[in-house]
Amino acid sequence: MICPICERTSTTEYIEKHHLTPRSRGGKKTLLICIDCGDQIHKLFTNKKLDKEFNTLEKLLADPKIQKWKEWVKNKKFGICMKSKKRR
Repeated sequence: MICPICERTSTTEYIEKHHLTPRSRGGKKTLLICIDCGDQIHKLFTNKKLDKEFNTLEKLLADPKIQKWKEWVKNKKFGICMKSKKRR
């Protein structure tokens, strides 16, 4: 699978569902992305900001912070942002 954020090809081990509008704000629509991009999105933006300003793939990709992240991560191995506890 190719992550729509970083465009790296990944195995299912590193793929997760990202809610475009956070679940805590009633979001149901999901997007399959790699875990590194999912972690980075939540480091960069609050749930409120994700809900109001970045609730589509196009809006996320247009943000300069995401563009900078995408450029940095494109040649990295998967799992660089994995938290110490095992992810589901």
